[in-house]
Amino acid sequence: MHASALHVTARVLGALPGGYLLTACSMGLLSRLLVLAGLPRSEAVVATAMLGFGVYLGLLLWAFSVRRLRRLWATVLLGSAACLALLACLP
Repeated sequence: MHASALHVTARVLGALPGGYLLTACSMGLLSRLLVLAGLPRSEAVVATAMLGFGVYLGLLLWAFSVRRLRRLWATVLLGSAACLALLACLP
């Protein structure tokens, strides 16, 4: 496999499942924060689910425009880990 094919594969994997992972983690955190702020759980879930579509689309577009794969993967992995860590700290 050529280096360019590996590069494209890494970018697609960072964009599709990586973007989904970051979107899911961040929307889970936002949903929990909205519930803690007093919004009913059902409304928080619906609001973050609707927002998640835009966030995922934005991450997909950004993943194919960012120059370095290292930045893409660092953002996806560290962002997801940070969201999960904050979510674990919440009551």
